[in-house]
Amino acid sequence: MAGCGEDFPRSPMKRHQALRWAAGVMGSRLEAEVLLAYILAVDRAQLLASLPDELPVAAWQRFRSLVARRTAGWPLQYLTGRQEFMSLEFVVSPAVLIPRPDTEVLVEEALRLLPEEGNPLVVDVGSGSGAIGLSLAWYCPGCLVVATDSSRVALRVARLNAYRLSLSDRIKFFHTDLLEAPRRQNLRPQLVVSNPPYIPSGQIEKLPREVQFEPRPALDGGPDGLAVYRELLPQAAEILRPGGYLAVEVGWNQAAAVTDLVRAEKVFGTSWIKKDLAGRDRVVVARKE
Repeated sequence: MAGCGEDFPRSPMKRHQALRWAAGVMGSRLEAEVLLAYILAVDRAQLLASLPDELPVAAWQRFRSLVARRTAGWPLQYLTGRQEFMSLEFVVSPAVLIPRPDTEVLVEEALRLLPEEGNPLVVDVGSGSGAIGLSLAWYCPGCLVVATDSSRVALRVARLNAYRLSLSDRIKFFHTDLLEAPRRQNLRPQLVVSNPPYIPSGQIEKLPREVQFEPRPALDGGPDGLAVYRELLPQAAEILRPGGYLAVEVGWNQAAAVTDLVRAEKVFGTSWIKKDLAGRDRVVVARKE
């Protein structure tokens, strides 16, 4: 594979020449197309229809820079600043975890739990980009969402996404740890939903190189990966209204341990586990009596 500073065509050049070079460097034609389309502010179809066109010098310089960062391990989503989730486009940055398809299982189950009528209150804990809470607001037009995060920078990203989706009037953001602010506000939600950090601390360095670029506080779940659940579950048990639900994403081998923590809270009656598309345990749900 050619190095990022080697064997590249000289400007001026055609778009197809730049793509051929980048695909060779990155080992992915699709990613090369995504990056070049992003730089040119066109969609892939428009890019493919314009491959014989000349690539401006400034665009070529930006393209080379992004290809270099991608080969260094930067996630594609951080380079384009975008990620699709639940068929919606979200702005992402290194301040927030990149929304993943597995988490759509959590959102879909949460939507199933919410009543079709009325204005149920949902609290999204550890909101990050806002992908979970904003998806719930989008697909459940009657619900009101409160989103919490301990990172002010992450909340700025989430507020931007709320604005872009025209949902700013349906969601309220709190800079707080877990459910502390909703507790002080005496909120009584119908649903508490969260994708908390659940990677054991000792395993983070073993994760794929791309994941190392994501914010560690959004990944690190303490020595056994369960530290945040131990804090979150008692708080959720306190503020949920009777008949309300807690829904949390879990690691593939953590559902039994999280279910035990749920049962230890006593106030939760029925609980169940939802699997992801790969057949792995992904979501734990519990109903407050």
